[in-house]
Amino acid sequence: MGLLLGRFVFAGGDDAQPSAVRQPKAQSIEQLQLRLRVGGENAGLLTDLGVAYLNQARATADPTWYSKAADALQRAQALAPDDGRTLTGAGLLALARHDFTLALSLGQRAHALEPASPDALGVLVDAQVELGRYPEAAASAQEMVDRRPSLASLSRVSYLRELHGDTSGALAAMTQAAAAGSGSGTDAAYVRTVVGDLHLNAGDLDLAEASYRRTLSDAPGYGMAEYGLARVAAARGDLDGAARLLSPLVARLPFSAWVALLGDVETARGHADDAARQYELVRTIEALNRSNGINSDLEVARFEADHARDLGADAGRALALARSALADRPTIYAEDVMGWTLRQAGDAAAALPHARAAVRLGTADAVLWYHLAVIEADLGMPAPAAADLSHAFAVNKHLTFRDLPAARQLAGRLGVGA
Repeated sequence: MGLLLGRFVFAGGDDAQPSAVRQPKAQSIEQLQLRLRVGGENAGLLTDLGVAYLNQARATADPTWYSKAADALQRAQALAPDDGRTLTGAGLLALARHDFTLALSLGQRAHALEPASPDALGVLVDAQVELGRYPEAAASAQEMVDRRPSLASLSRVSYLRELHGDTSGALAAMTQAAAAGSGSGTDAAYVRTVVGDLHLNAGDLDLAEASYRRTLSDAPGYGMAEYGLARVAAARGDLDGAARLLSPLVARLPFSAWVALLGDVETARGHADDAARQYELVRTIEALNRSNGINSDLEVARFEADHARDLGADAGRALALARSALADRPTIYAEDVMGWTLRQAGDAAAALPHARAAVRLGTADAVLWYHLAVIEADLGMPAPAAADLSHAFAVNKHLTFRDLPAARQLAGRLGVGA
């Protein structure tokens, strides 16, 4: 993705996550390529190579690795169309490219072939979550845990709890995930960073910072944690500090969510030209993602709804992207993007059902509740707007630093304590 909305699924936005399929660690991309050149086509090696390419895409923020992964995995599937491990690797690629219907199909086939494989179940859970099939995802995650309470399974349980508003349960599951572990330093860094994110989303900046700093003490240069520290600095109003953290980070790892945050920081610092350059870079990155087979409709629609200079002049494109995203990816976050895009385009009445659908799970995401409150206020519904804005501040009094000034202005009009 560009602008990360889910915890596991992206084509940019995070530089690491627990892999569902692992190639032997001793084999680098170069070694796998050499073995294939010497020994000829081999489905297992091609699957390993495809997964290695996927990992490289995450590590470098270069989406051209996804096209290389597609080539390797297509060759593997041609040789072994009914191999569960190869199907799981292809499912990972489909997830990364946001083709969740294909990912679901591949995950189901892999699971049918290898019912005991937690890797196939991981693809299945992620696809079900991103298709808005939350009860099915919960059942698959439970099956995954029942087979093995590992970092991969418990972190998925954590995300499902987070989606359902159970932040304490999500933190408990991540603590269990850390204890289960995998022996991988990268996986340990991932877990600690997610713990930091949970604290940050709950408005506890001190605990979030401590978690990110602990991650970086063990894994220097871990991008997700550096991004987390930048978010903490921005939430505290330390915009110069956030810029100092983000500038070298996005130069090294230009994930579009991170670039967009730098643009927001520069806007808040009064550096309009610098912000405009970052926002144009986001659009360039998303165009490159699309050219490498990634469906970024949801991410682009959200970005444009928040950042377009004049959405009214280009509302048609943004709304088309949001509608396409909701059709392909009917999640609470796609509902939020649809509602917010409609509101920004001037149609609050049409936006309201989507904004309500976005909070249907009770997710403890302050931005979802803030968007609903804004739309209700637009429609002359002060009582529900006040209640939902109060809830947003109760979830996270910092919201996002970009939304906070407008949220406080709305709070003043509604008589809500911010």
